[in-house]
Parts: sequence; C-alpha cells; structure tokens
Amino acid sequence: MFLFVSLQAMAQHQRKEITGMVIDTAGTPLAGVNVRLTTILDTVLTVTNQHGAFRFADIIAPEVRLMFSMIGFSIQDRTYQLDAPGPSMQLLPVVLRPQQNLLKEVVVNRVKPIVIKPDTVQYNLDAFNIRKNALLEETLKQLPNFQVLRDGTVIAHGRQISRVQVDSKNFFGGDVLTATRNLPAEFIQSLQVIDYYGDMAHNTGVKEGEPEKILNIVLKEDKKRILFGQVTGGQGTEDRYIGSLGINNFNDGQEFSLLGSFNNTNTSLFSFGSPSGGGGRERGNVDLTGMMDPVDGLNTTNSASVSFSDEFSGKVEVYGKYNFSNRKNYTAGNSLLQSVFDSYTIVNQEEKEILTDNVNHLLAWDIESRLDDRNYLKVSPSVSYSTSSTDHRSNDTIKTHRVVSERVYDAEDETSSPNFDLDVLYSRMFSKPGRKFVLSMQGKYFRRNKLENINDYFESENIHTGQPVQDGTYQLAQQVKSNNRNREGRMRASFVEPIDENSLLEINYEYNYTAIDSRRSVWDMAEETFVDSLSVDYSYFFESNRVGLTYQMEKSQRVKYMLGFAVQPLYLKGHTLDTDTHTRYHNVNLVPSAGMRFRINDESELSVEYLGTNNQPNFSQIQPIRDLTNSQNIIIGNAELKAEFINRFTARFRRTKLGMGRFFEAQLAVNQVQNKIVTNRSGRPNSTVQETSFRNASGYFDMRGYYMFSTPMAGDNFQLNLNGTMDYINNISYINHEKRIGRNFIYSQAMQMRYSLEDIIETELNSSYTFNRARYSLVYSRGRDDNAHSFLVGLAGKGYLSDNWAFGFDLSHRLNSGYSSFVNANPTLLNAYIEYTFLPNNIALLRLQGFDLFNENTGVMREVMGTDILDVRNNRLARYFMLSLNIRLQKYPSKKS
Repeated sequence: MFLFVSLQAMAQHQRKEITGMVIDTAGTPLAGVNVRLTTILDTVLTVTNQHGAFRFADIIAPEVRLMFSMIGFSIQDRTYQLDAPGPSMQLLPVVLRPQQNLLKEVVVNRVKPIVIKPDTVQYNLDAFNIRKNALLEETLKQLPNFQVLRDGTVIAHGRQISRVQVDSKNFFGGDVLTATRNLPAEFIQSLQVIDYYGDMAHNTGVKEGEPEKILNIVLKEDKKRILFGQVTGGQGTEDRYIGSLGINNFNDGQEFSLLGSFNNTNTSLFSFGSPSGGGGRERGNVDLTGMMDPVDGLNTTNSASVSFSDEFSGKVEVYGKYNFSNRKNYTAGNSLLQSVFDSYTIVNQEEKEILTDNVNHLLAWDIESRLDDRNYLKVSPSVSYSTSSTDHRSNDTIKTHRVVSERVYDAEDETSSPNFDLDVLYSRMFSKPGRKFVLSMQGKYFRRNKLENINDYFESENIHTGQPVQDGTYQLAQQVKSNNRNREGRMRASFVEPIDENSLLEINYEYNYTAIDSRRSVWDMAEETFVDSLSVDYSYFFESNRVGLTYQMEKSQRVKYMLGFAVQPLYLKGHTLDTDTHTRYHNVNLVPSAGMRFRINDESELSVEYLGTNNQPNFSQIQPIRDLTNSQNIIIGNAELKAEFINRFTARFRRTKLGMGRFFEAQLAVNQVQNKIVTNRSGRPNSTVQETSFRNASGYFDMRGYYMFSTPMAGDNFQLNLNGTMDYINNISYINHEKRIGRNFIYSQAMQMRYSLEDIIETELNSSYTFNRARYSLVYSRGRDDNAHSFLVGLAGKGYLSDNWAFGFDLSHRLNSGYSSFVNANPTLLNAYIEYTFLPNNIALLRLQGFDLFNENTGVMREVMGTDILDVRNNRLARYFMLSLNIRLQKYPSKKS
C-alpha cells in the first residue's frame, strides 16, 4: 500500500532534466567524475565529460541525492529538491577538493609528488622534505622547475608567475611577493601552476593565445581559520635600515591583510618575513643571483597595503585592495652606445646620474555574483594615481670617424598620471548543457601630464685637427609641457554551441577602440619664445572589428584540436587641430587560427598552436613633429604608419616521469610580423647628430625557445636542474632610407645542483653561461666581432649548528668578455650571515649579516636594438653589515569539542 501511494504521488510530478558541472578548487572542469543519482525509485550513474558537465534525463522524483566521487578527491554527497518550475534544472557547479582524510587501516609511505592535469601541474607538498616554519618562498626553491630571484620574482616552468591565488581566490590582489613571503608552508596542502587563458576562455572553454602563469595555493582544511603575520626590524652600517609588518587573517573564506614596509636595502615592495639579504627563515638564497640584488641603483622604499575578501549570502564574493608605495632611486653608471651606419659608427660614451621619486596609489576591487543557477556577473573597477619626478644629469663623449663632440645634458621633469579601469564579465548558461553566452567589456581612461626643463649643450671639433667644425656648437634651453589623454575600449561577445559530447562551435565578435589626444607645447627659455614648429595638438583614433568562428574537438582524452577563422577590418585616423595634417588607413586582416594537443601517453604531451594578432603604433611613433628633447637623437614621428600584424606559431613538448620525479619541457615560438614598425635613421655630415623616424617594413621574424630538465640523483636529497634559452631575431631597420638586416642571437645555459641533509646542511652549486652575437648586412660592419660572453659560477650553503644556531654564505663570480672596457666589470660577490632562533616554537630570529664583503657589486648588461648595441654598467647596493630581528605572529582558533 505504501509503495502504491508513493508511486501515485511520483506520477504527479513533471519529468525533469538535471544538468550541472564539476570543477576543482582552481576552477578547472573535472572530466571522469562518477556521479550517482539516487531516488526513491531508482539509482542512475553517469560520468562527467571533458568539460566537467553531467546530465540526467526523465527524473520524476520530488527529491534526489547526488554523490560525486573521483580518485584523489573528497566525496561530495548532496540532496536537491526538484520543486523549481520548468522541465529542466541547472545546478550550481560542484567543487571537489583534494582528499584530506586517510583510512586508519592504510599506511601511505609515499605521496605522489607531481600530478599533471590539462593546463595544470600540481605539487603535493607532503611528498617534499619541507623544513618546519619555512615560508612559501623558501619552499618554492626546493621544488622542481621553480626559480625564485632575490627580488621575489617566481619563475615556474620557464615563465614568470603573474599572480597568486589562495583556494582559487586572489590573495592580496594576486600580488606574488605578498603571498610567497607571508604564507607559511605548513598551511599548504598543494600548489598548482596553472596556464590561465583569461576569464573569457575560462567561461567559454575555448582557449587561444598565450596564457599567463598563475599559482593557486590549496590550504589544508585545518588551516583555513588562522591569524598570522610577521614583524621585522633591522639596523646596519652605511645608514642601512629595514622595517616591516604584516598581519593576515583567514576565516573560512573571509580574508583580511594589512601590510607595511620601509627600507633602504633595495628590498622589493611588500617584502616581509625575510630580513634583508640572506633569504628566508630556514634557508639561504639559492638562485643564480644569490643574495645579490638585480635592481640597479640604490632604493629607499616605503609601502603600505590593505586587502579584504568575503562572501555574502552564498552568491556574492567581494575582494579588493589598496596599495601605496613611494620609491626613491639613485642610479650612477656608464654606458656605451654603438650606432652602426653604412661607412662609420657613432660611439657615445656616457657618464650619468639619475634621481627619481615615484609615488603610486592603487585602489582595485572585484565583485563576483552568481545571480542564479544560470547567470554570472563579475565587475572589476580600479583607480590609480601616480606622480614622478626625475633629475637626469650626464656627460657624453660622442665620436665618429671625423668628429668628436663633448656634451653636457641636464633634464628635470615632473609627471602625474591618473588612470581608471573598468572590466565587466557576464556569462549565461542555457538549459541545453554546454550552450553558453559570454560577454566581456573593458574600458580604460589614462591621462599623463608632464613638465620638462631641459638644458643641452655640446661642442664639436674635427677628430684629426682638433679644430671646431662649422655649426658644431649647440645650446638648447627648453621647457616642454605635454598633456596626453588615452581612452580605450574593448568588447568581446561569444556564443558557444555544443555539437555533440566531444565538440563545440564558438561564434565570437570583438571590437577594439583607442583614442589619443596629445598636446605638446615647447618654449625656448633662452629667447623666452614659444616654438611653434616643435609644438603639436594631435588626435589619433584606432578601431578594429573582428568576427570569427572556432571549432573545438576533443576526440578522446589524448587528442584535442581547435580550428578557427576570423575577419578583422582595421581603421586608423589621425589629424592635427592646428594644421591640415590628416591620416587615414583602412585594412582587412584574414586571421586563421589552429591548435592541437596530443597526449602521447600518460607521461608525455605535445601541443602546437597558431594565432594571428595585430599591434598598433604607439603615440611617440606617429605624432607628426620633430622632438628635440635629445639633441643628439632627434625623433620624427610618422603619421602614416600602419598597424602590425603578427603571425605566431608555438610548439611545446612536456614529459613527466612521476615515479622517478623527473620532468622535461621544451617550447619553441616563432613570430613573423607583417608591416613591422622599424626605425629609419640618418646621420648628418660632419656631425654626431642622428635623426630617427619610423616606417613599416617586411622581413621581420624571431624565434624564441627554451628547455628545462629536472631530476633527482642518488636519492631525493640531491637534485639536478638544467635549463636553457635561445633567441634569434631577424631585425629590420633602415639606414639613410636603405633597408638593413640585423641578426641577433642570444643563447643561455644554466645548471643548478642542490644537496640537502635534513637539519644538517643545505648546499647549492650554480653556473650559467650567456652568449650574445650581433651581425649586420652593412658592408662596413662585416668582419666585426660583436660577440659578448658572460659566465657565472656560484656556491651557496647553510649549515645548522644546533636547533637554534645556523650560518650561511653565498659566493659568486661573474666573468664578462666582449663588452667595452668603458663598462666592463667582473665582480666577485660574497655574503655571509649567522642567525639564532629563540622563544617558544622558535618564533623569533636574530640575524647578523654581511652583504657584498668584497664591495664589488655592479650590474653589467647588453641590449641589441636594430643596428644599435648598448652596453651598460650601473651601481648597485654595495657592502654593509646589518643586525635584524624577525618575529612570527601566529594564532590558531580554539578547537571545538
């Protein structure tokens, strides 16, 4: 009787279709999840497809129970009431978290250290030997394929980490340094290195273009409610000082952080928990630069920041930040610029001093709302304001084969820049699983006001006779006032229609808009007159529309490919408001795109991609005036420039031997640019002055590749890392209106060997070699030796004398050759420190450090630009001694019975 009555009641309910999606904590759809539906009548099983979606049809029960399970993830068990009107019901995405609970009867001897997923590499920290009280920054240095520079930059799998998330939410606005130097490693369950293609691709499932690398930190379940932080203070010789404070509160998804710092030790913004130099609490620095700061000059930095995130009513998440920074920099250095012409070279030896004072404010906010089961909205406004003042003084000796000029240059400028950004993303899912509409809009407003006072004087004479040359004396006293205003807009709409379970079709439309107004006024201060010929009032407009189709197919878990085609009309327009200069340019680009990912086996993957994009000229290249700000290099804009079109081909191979902890990855990218914007330089007879204008040219391409290999040797205590990069640039330029080709080849090879013996010693041996070669099609330059070599070898170590005492050192030597003797330096750098930890749980650390004991820290670099070769040597932070104290702040909530 009971069963009969139940069946009659069930029959009165409308048959429903139930659809949903399963994702992990990084927001990535999970394929292969077992979904079990149970009602009073029946049990139904299904598996999520490659997009993480599942579907049940003809369900007539008033209530259903869904169970989600997958190896490596916690089981989710949920009950739903089917009382919503309509024939279908779309469920909110279900998040599966990594498995935390282990059966008591099972003993796990080894956790899988690395898990490879589509677009994600996950590191499970339980599989690595992480010292107690270590911060995330020190932990990253121990992981394969990670490199952490002293300034806090994190390199993962050959590319820089752009932002950091904690449980799939931006931590402190995504600031990398804040996360790596504040989060204790003991809080972290796993780290995920994600290739993120943007919010648009994340919502549509169609991925194209170059992704950014983000780091998602998955916290342990018992560490999601904690108050922690750091306070650091130090005083040293040469008036060096450092102070910082960081307070962070996690409360089951609600986060609040307050940070502040002041120092003159070239410590980067929001750098906390690491007393200057010497690395983190438990490890010495082990990157190729060691404790050496790669930043030129001496910096005094003050910074403060506050951030907050929370979830309201289960549908709205809000997170934002405010940052303030003030950085003063003093840089003194030498440079040598060789500008190669047809029959001679202009050589400019410069000694300079530059003082800068930058102040920045940034307020950024994100509001995410899941309006209902099908609609999602994200609004991200930001406001920034910056001011900058610069004092540039230099003395130059400029030579050609006939003339030598002595020049004195002095320039002061004041700049202010307000900036407003607004990003909006809207996504709607339809009743048919996989059918979506996504709309993305961005708007930007940027303004820059700049006032320059320039004094430029030089005298020229014949290099053989020593006699002054005709018109060889020049004196310039200018005041230049510039006001630039930029407005940018972008809209992209995408409709995704699934064709079957394995393929989908995307119809997309993109609109880009850029408008620039520039007003430039020049006064001759010596004559106290307005210079009309150097002033301009110019407006520039760029517009593009793009309509395209993209077909994406995933034939199996091993093969996935994408084909696309788009039509993109372009329109550029420019005109001056005070003259009759007008510019118009129309063009239509046909943009094919293609990509394939082939999973050779469970350990190897190959991907190939092609994409076409355009690049518009910047304002300094198109403004139709002569810019005499630098009397030795006069800039002439070209209002007739066309937009560049870039064809990019990328291939990547990745292989992981999980059982052996071995990893290999290689990538090659080729860019071919149509209408490449290049320089057109010309020299004046019997003068060291050159003029530079711009034009479009064909024939440019570049190839950039890298590889990395990581493997343990003789057990987990010994790690070998190899990585190399290669750049080949076929550059195009014009000399006196004649086309020239400059070929630049750069190769770099690095090796890193780490050895650690727990609680006893940690050592690392580093070496790297860089080769830079430049060759030109100029007859005059053939046979010239424009090769530069740089070799670095370094040894870093840390020893533990007891549970409380430790010492460390960092020794490196760099050998440079091929650089000009005017800038060449071969520094040997040595740092050493001794530290003592005390108080309960060793929360306090006292360190005495000596920095650059040989007092040789100097930065040397080479840059090749067309037919120019620039060698630079700048001052860097030199020898000092410092005593610092660091105290960790940490409070766990009381345990509930």
